[in-house]
Amino acid sequence: MFSNPLVQAALWCASASLLAWVISLAKHDASIADVFWPWLGVGCGVIYLLNASLPSLIAWATLAGITMAAIRLSALVISRIVRDGEDRRYTEIRSSWGMGFGLKCLPGIFLLQGLMGFVMSLPLVVVMARSDVFRFIDTLIIGMWLVGFVIQMAADRQLAKFAEADDGTGVLRTGLWRYSRHPNYFGELCMAWSIFGLALVGGGGWTLIAPLLLTWSILRFTGVSRMEREMPVRRPEYADYANVTSALFPWPPKGDKP
Repeated sequence: MFSNPLVQAALWCASASLLAWVISLAKHDASIADVFWPWLGVGCGVIYLLNASLPSLIAWATLAGITMAAIRLSALVISRIVRDGEDRRYTEIRSSWGMGFGLKCLPGIFLLQGLMGFVMSLPLVVVMARSDVFRFIDTLIIGMWLVGFVIQMAADRQLAKFAEADDGTGVLRTGLWRYSRHPNYFGELCMAWSIFGLALVGGGGWTLIAPLLLTWSILRFTGVSRMEREMPVRRPEYADYANVTSALFPWPPKGDKP
């Protein structure tokens, strides 16, 4: 049973989630979950690659890309934790869950994240096993992944620079944030759907659940909808900003002259 790469990947996600939980208890900071999050996919990718008979350049390029993205994202989260402490989202959950948060967060945050990480990494089962050569469609798909990575990186940098001078009530309206209220999430979705595209070319249409789950999570669970409920309360100008700015897909603000 343990020779099955899916089982190995599931065990990796569970083990990494348990480790993150233990560290979060020691640090009294559930934000640690976000540090470990991108490495769930990288670990799954390594497992699937090691189990592949003859991985191609496509597999190696994909693994290199998601590793690069994981390094950037985890470093960003660590810098935020060092600067600001526990992320507001987790502090609010800690407060709302009350007594016993340390135990409640194991299944409610960490193991749930491990499960989602495992499911969202399913396209890598196919991509890491691809032994064919690069096709033109693969080049286009990898190009879309790179576009998503650059957008996410630029959006995060712009937000970090804005946060340095923000008093907690301002609204970022410049750069990529002029065209999308959540350009970092848009970049993340571009990357996820690109990985699925590489799997689809390799016959992995069955892994569609992975990008669909991430899209649902970003739009309805942990991302956009959650932030859209909270922002107008903390940032009075956000409602006006939301009225003229696209929620996700970058688009010129309403009222802009062509």
